[in-house]
Amino acid sequence: MKNLFVILILLSKIIIASDISKLKVEVYALEALPYCGIINGEPAGIAIDILTEASKYGAPKFIFNFSVPWLRAQDRILQSKGELVAIIPFSRTEMREEQYKWIAELVTTQSHFYTINRDEPIQSIDEAKKLKIGLVRGHALKDRLWDLGVINIDDGAVNAEANARKLLSKRFDALADSDLIFWYSWKIIKQNPDLVQEGAPIGNITGVYIAGGLNFPNSVAKSIYEAVEQMRYDGKLEEILQRWR
Repeated sequence: MKNLFVILILLSKIIIASDISKLKVEVYALEALPYCGIINGEPAGIAIDILTEASKYGAPKFIFNFSVPWLRAQDRILQSKGELVAIIPFSRTEMREEQYKWIAELVTTQSHFYTINRDEPIQSIDEAKKLKIGLVRGHALKDRLWDLGVINIDDGAVNAEANARKLLSKRFDALADSDLIFWYSWKIIKQNPDLVQEGAPIGNITGVYIAGGLNFPNSVAKSIYEAVEQMRYDGKLEEILQRWR
């Protein structure tokens, strides 16, 4: 009888996993390479590669939607009532902590101030308070910088590449962004990395997640989390990350 019970549990897990693999999750995505974006007409980037691979590990299929403006995408996730919708790349911050379901950590990053043509990098938050700081529109760092007293912010850039070009043309004094995004965008606009000073860190190392609304189905969230964790254990996450460095 005990063996029969174990077999029934295993069969139920197989059936549940099979059902989940048939599901499709719509993922609102921000064009923020190397996390995610469009290259040659197709979704691409670290987060895209991770989630696409996760489907092979038992997670559902993912459909990536770049057409929804970032702030509106966040509102849609907050207002979702259990639909299979999620958002990437999403930084886990204190202000967002209780508003979203943090499904799986995809990568970690550290944000900094970046400058060019200065004698030395920005050394502190107090120094940054005296400068005009460039941010991508809708960036999670805006609230963090305001809390720190950095309020002279230009957040008009539509993406990291545009923001890097604004730094290059001296539209502001310094740029604030994550290390992965900044160095990738600087490479894309074909500029010399030796021109750049990487300054003081902004906050702690941050996890970048796929997130859902609070009513996102637990069983589906669990399947995504377990798939990503297995990829981490297998070394697949690091392999994907290295492709985009």
